[in-house]
Amino acid sequence: MDDMRDIAHFVEVARTRNFSQAAARLGIPASTLSRRIAELEAGLGTQLLVRTTRRVDLTEAGALFLSRCEEIVEAARGARAELSELTRRPRGTLRISVTPDFATTFLAPVIVEFCERHPEIDLHLDLNPRRADIMAEGVDVAIRIGMPREPYLYARKLITARRGLYASPAYLAAAGTPLTPLDLAVHRCLSVSSGEPLPWVLHRGDETEEISVHGPVQANAPGIVLRLAAAGLGIAAADEVMASPYLAQGDLVAVLPDWSIRPVPIYAVTATKVHTVKTRIFLDFVQKSLKVFGAAE
Repeated sequence: MDDMRDIAHFVEVARTRNFSQAAARLGIPASTLSRRIAELEAGLGTQLLVRTTRRVDLTEAGALFLSRCEEIVEAARGARAELSELTRRPRGTLRISVTPDFATTFLAPVIVEFCERHPEIDLHLDLNPRRADIMAEGVDVAIRIGMPREPYLYARKLITARRGLYASPAYLAAAGTPLTPLDLAVHRCLSVSSGEPLPWVLHRGDETEEISVHGPVQANAPGIVLRLAAAGLGIAAADEVMASPYLAQGDLVAVLPDWSIRPVPIYAVTATKVHTVKTRIFLDFVQKSLKVFGAAE
């Protein structure tokens, strides 16, 4: 068991790249953790970690060792968690990181039914457009657009969200209605982006058009982009579910309705591959409930 414990300690340090954070997560003193890792390295006869004043990096041997040990450690943790929960109903707190727009549009109806079915699971929602540090902040599940950039996190696709182009009748009356994707190049286009705006890629059957667009506003939240489009500022590319209330009220109309903009995959991201029972129940329920909103794969 000592060897297994030391391996688990190494995996935690390798993931966090920080002895203090790893020690806090493991509930042991940092000095003890450092000593145990040193003894593990001595027993293996090779250096696994390079320690500096600012961070910890993996050696080539350490990266190889991590790739072999990580799944073993997670499987052992998952098995222990499942055994401990086997004789009781799922209960406890789940910390969920999700953007306000996604939570309001997609997650709110799901949460109502989930809480009715599982009254002993409490959901703590962190509604923030920023990308939470899952490990440092103790987040159980983060819902994100696109695959996570962090290689040590695990992603499970929930849906691929359909998107379209929308503008207000007033904007189209003043600026004209695009008849082809190429016409978008001369319109004010409102993008959902947290970095450099990307070209819009449109599809119609086997046809694909990639258009470089420009506009006065880009934002990292689709809700504000739709509101600006409804106010007449330009053409927005947005999820069709979020746009549906504006369409019903006549504040927006579909632009180039025969074309669709590239759908976006939405993932549930976790720090471990093997989940506790309450986490797995939540993920299964959300994935099944959100299918109605997704595009065909």
